[in-house]
Amino acid sequence: MTPATLATLATTLVMAASPALAGAEPVRFGTGSKGGDFHMLGLALAADFEAGGGAVQLAVEPTKGSCENIKRLLEGSLDVALVQYDVAAEAFRASQMELPKADGLEQFGGWMCKISPQQARQAELRLIAAVSDSAVHLLVRRPVRIDTIEQIGAQPIYIGKDGSGSFETARVTLGAGGRATDQLNLFTGSADEALHAMGRGELLAMLRTTSRGHADVGSVLDSGLAALNPLPEEVLNRLIDGYPYYRVCPIEPRHYAGRLEYSLPTVCVSAVLLSALPRAKSEDKAVRASRDVVVGALLDGLERVAADPEHHELGLELLSRGFAEKEPIPLHPVAARRESWALWMGWIELIAAVLIVGLIALFGRRALHRRGIATGFGFEGQLSNPLVPFAAFAVVVVFSTYLVWFLEHDSNTRLRTLNDSFWEMNTFATGNFSTDTLKTSGARLVGAMATILGLGLLAWFTAALTNIFAQDQTRLWRRLHQHFVVLNFREDMLPLIRLLRSPGPARLRSLHVVVPDALPKRVRLQLAKIKALTIHYDNPEVPENLATLRLPRASRVIVLGGEADARQTSYDPLRIARAVHQACARDPQNRAVQGRAGLAALRTMSVASSSGAASRVALALPVTLVETSESEPDEIFDPFSAWLVPVDSRQLGYTWLAAACRDPAFAEFFSGIAAFSDVNAEVYTIAVPVSCHGQTWRTLRRTLYGLPAGPEKTGGVVPLGLYRATASERQARPSAHADLRTRLLINPALDLVIASGDLLVALCEDETELRRIVRQLRL
Repeated sequence: MTPATLATLATTLVMAASPALAGAEPVRFGTGSKGGDFHMLGLALAADFEAGGGAVQLAVEPTKGSCENIKRLLEGSLDVALVQYDVAAEAFRASQMELPKADGLEQFGGWMCKISPQQARQAELRLIAAVSDSAVHLLVRRPVRIDTIEQIGAQPIYIGKDGSGSFETARVTLGAGGRATDQLNLFTGSADEALHAMGRGELLAMLRTTSRGHADVGSVLDSGLAALNPLPEEVLNRLIDGYPYYRVCPIEPRHYAGRLEYSLPTVCVSAVLLSALPRAKSEDKAVRASRDVVVGALLDGLERVAADPEHHELGLELLSRGFAEKEPIPLHPVAARRESWALWMGWIELIAAVLIVGLIALFGRRALHRRGIATGFGFEGQLSNPLVPFAAFAVVVVFSTYLVWFLEHDSNTRLRTLNDSFWEMNTFATGNFSTDTLKTSGARLVGAMATILGLGLLAWFTAALTNIFAQDQTRLWRRLHQHFVVLNFREDMLPLIRLLRSPGPARLRSLHVVVPDALPKRVRLQLAKIKALTIHYDNPEVPENLATLRLPRASRVIVLGGEADARQTSYDPLRIARAVHQACARDPQNRAVQGRAGLAALRTMSVASSSGAASRVALALPVTLVETSESEPDEIFDPFSAWLVPVDSRQLGYTWLAAACRDPAFAEFFSGIAAFSDVNAEVYTIAVPVSCHGQTWRTLRRTLYGLPAGPEKTGGVVPLGLYRATASERQARPSAHADLRTRLLINPALDLVIASGDLLVALCEDETELRRIVRQLRL
């Protein structure tokens, strides 16, 4: 049930319980001149009450304007009245002043409408609602433009009828420009007569306080007699400082479509519906209840009239607070209760919306987890991403823009629109803080926070860009796809790194090296000088430390054995292999494949059964080369045989050295194919073209041998063997996540049939040349 419905129900109950109200006289409603907006609103309300047939009826009384309304309201000849808020606020301030002690001064007042403190104390003003908004329009005869009020001089101007709210607002506006009304040549005719006088060139300007987009102003602009002139900035500042019942507002081009090109600064003031309470504290409860019923009925009627399309031209916008920079007049108790109820309902709706969004996010996250889709956000992994501080900077600017505009758009001429606030906050966020731009303490605090956060985010953004473009370890070489990973690096393996960075197929792949804390500083400096290499200072036995390396997407992972040295921490290759397996299991790529059931099975399985479990849940694991020694039997690595290859590097070195001793040509050949120099041929692999599928190895080898030499007289291709695809990879990209020893066939049988997904292993002078030759194959 809405607040309006509850209030209507309460009003009906009180009316039914108060027989005296049913026979009461109509409520005396003060409006304005006949045909004006105030009078039209009063007639609309009276018609609504009469159509409703309730006990409350209105007696609409036309008046001369806000000044007559406020005086009659104070003296008690009106029950409620429409008054401009500046006039009402001035009367309320006058009631708070002490009575003048000098004889004869009590009858004189310098407040708006010449209200004296003695008159203002006759009753207590209470605000029912703000009903509409009006702006000060300065219309100047074309082609004259006014930059200061002093330029008016002795030329006649029209500021409205004496006694109207528009006249009082114009009087204050001119006073803020340094000119009193008795120093000006005021045109005393009507508004229509003023327009004719302007057409004859007898009138310089008109000051009218009316709604933005008013038809009368539009007609003046259409006639070409006058144009809208912005209020001077010093006038706006003096008005806001001296009369905080106004607020700075722009007259936008949309208000006068086709007649205005740019936004013009001016001041706005609201029209409010006021009631007056007697100052006597011993008021009868029944009378007080009757007054509350009338106010409740008026609020309900205003809501109905505002929602009626027939009265759209009245421009009604009902507000209880927030229509002026300062609002000294208290709310009527009925309006205050409604405002409190609406505030509570707003908070309840906000909390309910937050809870609903939170529940949707929670259940959505659970649903994504069931499907194996990762939803985490690794903040540490985003520290080097320049988009993060850039997005945060944009959020700070946008948030501070709205907050500062909300705090100061009514009182600061420099922040009339969101566009003004946006560019001002951009200036603040880049370090150009100024206390002259902002007025209120809250806005200055927001500006200071925007400056501090903006400078910090800009420094972060600059550091991230520096990390990308100025360091040797650029993001180009940190991409995590088909990359090499070296774990547990030690000093004597520097030649391995240099070979991986030598010319050849691996030269353009990124290289990530995880080094222990005990690695000497001079070795780290040597590594830092190697291009396309990223250093990680982590413990390779901890799976969480390997998560950022995206191991399932790596081309090869090399696990080096540690040195049992008192000066260096030694990491066990088996424990590192287990960490590699666990890091791959937690990778988002594998979670998406496994799903929730696969993850549950993975948590419960042992390392020894990882090979079978990996095949069951289709776990993506990189080909991992582990350095072993004679003291470590191959059997301990058998559970990982599907993706792990133990390599006894020292034994291999001894074996190759022995072979070179028996046959010196072996050393020459082996050094040539592993050197990747420009004068030697190396071993490469390439996918066999579709035209060769189903052919025998004999046919493919004969065709390769028979191809003519290239334009640069290269040595052609020497086919060595095949790298077979598994049965599950026949229709997909070949994967290396299987036993290399069973898939690599060197010099296979001549009648071996080539299948889809097989790779050709060949000796060629250059990888580019090999691709050119294979594209020419036509079997």
